[in-house]
Amino acid sequence: MMFRSILSKSLRDFRVPMLAWGYGLAVLMAVGFGTATPAVVTAFISFARILSFLGDPYAMNTAAGYVTFRYMETTVPLLLSIWPILAGARLVRGEEERGTMDVLLATSQSRTRLLLEKVGALVIALLVIAVLYAVGVVAGEVALGGGHVDFVGGLLAGLNLGGLAFFFGMVALLLSQLTANRRAAAGWASGLLILFVLLNMAGRELSGAWVQYLSPFYYYNLNRPLLAGFPDQPLAALLPLGLSVLCLVGSVILFARRDIGRSAFESQREVASGTQQALHSLSRAEREVSTRSVSLQTLFADGWGSFWWLFGIVAFCAALQFLTPGIQKAFNQAVQQTPWLTKYLFDTPTDTNAALLGTLIFAFVPALVVVLALTLALKWSADLENGRLELIFSTPQSRLRVLLERFGANVLVVLLAPVLTWLTLTIGAQLINLNVDQGRLMSLSVFHLYGSPIFLGMNWTNFLGMTGVGIVLLVIGLVQFRFADIELG
Repeated sequence: MMFRSILSKSLRDFRVPMLAWGYGLAVLMAVGFGTATPAVVTAFISFARILSFLGDPYAMNTAAGYVTFRYMETTVPLLLSIWPILAGARLVRGEEERGTMDVLLATSQSRTRLLLEKVGALVIALLVIAVLYAVGVVAGEVALGGGHVDFVGGLLAGLNLGGLAFFFGMVALLLSQLTANRRAAAGWASGLLILFVLLNMAGRELSGAWVQYLSPFYYYNLNRPLLAGFPDQPLAALLPLGLSVLCLVGSVILFARRDIGRSAFESQREVASGTQQALHSLSRAEREVSTRSVSLQTLFADGWGSFWWLFGIVAFCAALQFLTPGIQKAFNQAVQQTPWLTKYLFDTPTDTNAALLGTLIFAFVPALVVVLALTLALKWSADLENGRLELIFSTPQSRLRVLLERFGANVLVVLLAPVLTWLTLTIGAQLINLNVDQGRLMSLSVFHLYGSPIFLGMNWTNFLGMTGVGIVLLVIGLVQFRFADIELG
C-alpha cells in the first residue's frame, strides 16, 4: 500500500527521521517544561543577559518564557532545519544519483507531479513533527503543574517552527537543481543556514543593526505562541512561507526543463563534450593519489566535510573558552541554588574558570565528536545502497582489507578531534591567562563514560574495557561483512 504513489513512498522514506525528530522534540519540551521550577527559572535569569545572543528574553519569570528563550529562539530551529535541508537536497537528486529517477518517470508520472508529491510528503512529515511537539508541550505543562495547559499555543509554535524548517528545505531543493549532486546542495544550504543565524545574532548584539532583517530567523521570532501576552505578528510568518513557495516554483520549472543527472544551467557545449570529459576524467584518475588505495580515497572523499566538522568543533571549543570567564560566577551560583543541577554535576565542579570550562567541554564536545563518527560511518551504508562497493571489489580488493582501510581512515579523522581540542584549549588558555592542568588536558577523549579526565585523570580500567568492546564489535562487523551478499546489502 505504501508504494501506490510517490507521496506514500516518500512518506515511508521519511518515517524514521519524522518520528525521531517528533518524539525527540516532544521529550525535550516535556523535560524543559517539567523542570522549569521557580528555582530553576530564577537561577537561569541571573545569566540570561550573557546569553542574549541566543534570543530576546521575554517573560523570563515564567516557564514558557524560560523554555522559549533557552530552546525555541535559536537552538531548536537551527537543529530542526538540518533534516529538511538534507531531505530537500535529495528529493530528486537522490533518485538521480541512485539511478531510480528514470524508473519513476517511466511510470508515466509527470516531473511536476513527482516533485510536488515528494514535497507534499515533506510537508506532512513536518506537520507530524509539529503535532508531536505540541503533545510534548502539554506533557511538560502537566508535569510542571499549576493547571495551565495550552495545546493550541504548542501547536502554533510547532507550526511556526515547521514553517522555518520547510523554508530551508525548499532552499536546498532549489540549490539541488543548480548543482550536480545532493551533497553540494546540502552544503550550500547549510552554509546559508549558519549565515542567517549569525546575521540574526549580530542584529541582537549590535544596537540598530539592520542585518537581522535579512535573516528568516528574525521573522520566525516575531511570533512566540507559547508566551501569553507576547505581541505576535502573524503576517511575519507569511514571509518565509512565501519565499518557500517561490523556491518551490523555481525548482519545479528547472526540474521540468533540465536533463536528468545534470544541473539546470549546464551549457550545451559541456553536454556535447561529455565523452571527452569522461576520457579526461579517467586519465586524471589514473594519476590521482586518492585512487591508489581505499583509505586514501576515503580521506579525499570525506576531506571537506571532515574539515568543516573539525573546524566547527575547534570554533565551538574556542567560543566556550572565551565565554567561560564571564559566566563562571553566575553559572556556579545557579548550580548551587538548583538541586537537580548539583546532583547532575556532582563530579564536575564549577567553582573555578578551569572547572567550568571542563564541565562545558565534556558536556557538549563528546556528543559532537560521536555525531562526526556516526556521520562518517553511515557513509559506508550509503555506498552499499548505491552499489559503489561492487566497483571497488571488481578491482579486485578483499572485503576485509576494504573495510579495515576505510575504518582506519575514519578513525584517523575522529582522533583529530581530541587533538585539535587539546591544541585549542592550550593556546586559548595562554591567550586569556587561564590556568589548566596540561597533563590532564591531554587525557581528553571522545567519551565521558569513564569519568572526567580533566579533573580526576584517566580511569584506565573503564577506558580499556570500552576499547575492548569496540574491538569486539569491529571483529563482528568484519565477520558479518565477509559473508554478506553485496547485492542484498
